[in-house]
Amino acid sequence: MLQNFEVIKPLFEGQVNERFQFKINIAGDEYRGIFHDKEVQWFHPQPHSKIEKDELSFVEANVHNLMIYR
Repeated sequence: MLQNFEVIKPLFEGQVNERFQFKINIAGDEYRGIFHDKEVQWFHPQPHSKIEKDELSFVEANVHNLMIYR
């Protein structure tokens, strides 16, 4: 289900409000988001418009683990 997880250049790099961006492929669709304060925030398109709530929780838990331990 999860493929090609990649951390992208941070938003506002070197500034107080720096945010880590990522992109991930879920079932053939590419999604992007930011990770800040141990929370995943999605850009458009939102994955919850295409996948079930339980699956989204699984994806966000995996993103959290990948970002925390990178």
